[in-house]
Amino acid sequence: MHFTVPYRYLIAVLGLTIVLAPSLTNGQMGDIARPIESKELKCLVCKASMVEMELAASKVDPNKKVEVGDYRLDTTGESKKKKKILYAKSEMYLTEMMETVCDRMDDYAKARYKKTGRPVVMKMMTDGGMNPDMANVNFVQEGDLNKTLKHLCLEIVETYDEDIIRMFQEEVVKDTDIRLCSQVAKYCKEQPIDEEYEYEESEESRDEL
Repeated sequence: MHFTVPYRYLIAVLGLTIVLAPSLTNGQMGDIARPIESKELKCLVCKASMVEMELAASKVDPNKKVEVGDYRLDTTGESKKKKKILYAKSEMYLTEMMETVCDRMDDYAKARYKKTGRPVVMKMMTDGGMNPDMANVNFVQEGDLNKTLKHLCLEIVETYDEDIIRMFQEEVVKDTDIRLCSQVAKYCKEQPIDEEYEYEESEESRDEL
């Protein structure tokens, strides 16, 4: 009988602790998402960067051309003639695109979907307004103010600049996120290129509804 009261108090305290403790479900703790592992984050940043580059290239005037080449003499003593190519395919434009794309990572934030815990780097503004998918995620609370995203983007672009230029100089530019991030850099798990494939960041929101 001497130990009855303390024992009951102990049970009550343990029970209260269990009830009040925040539950960790699908990578979430309350309204705050746990950090994203570095390998996953590099995959997500790579995909977002390639999507941004495809978007930028698609906005270039498709009829705009630029002269490339030089006036050095060839082996026969004849002057090499310049030729015109599409501006969007020129190394000059593609280099400029790669130099500026990582600035757009300032518009992204690290998060996890509330329902599944799936990590995402989410663009905050879409089509001139707030991204409606923001209601479906919990954001990762970190002190770097998402500077990591820009740094990772710069690392990816500097490492694979030649591959990026080659992909964007092809006649049809598509699936660059899968091709670079999964097949070349291997940041992401291998994915077969499907004719129906589209960048899927908004797909989770449809599952949430």
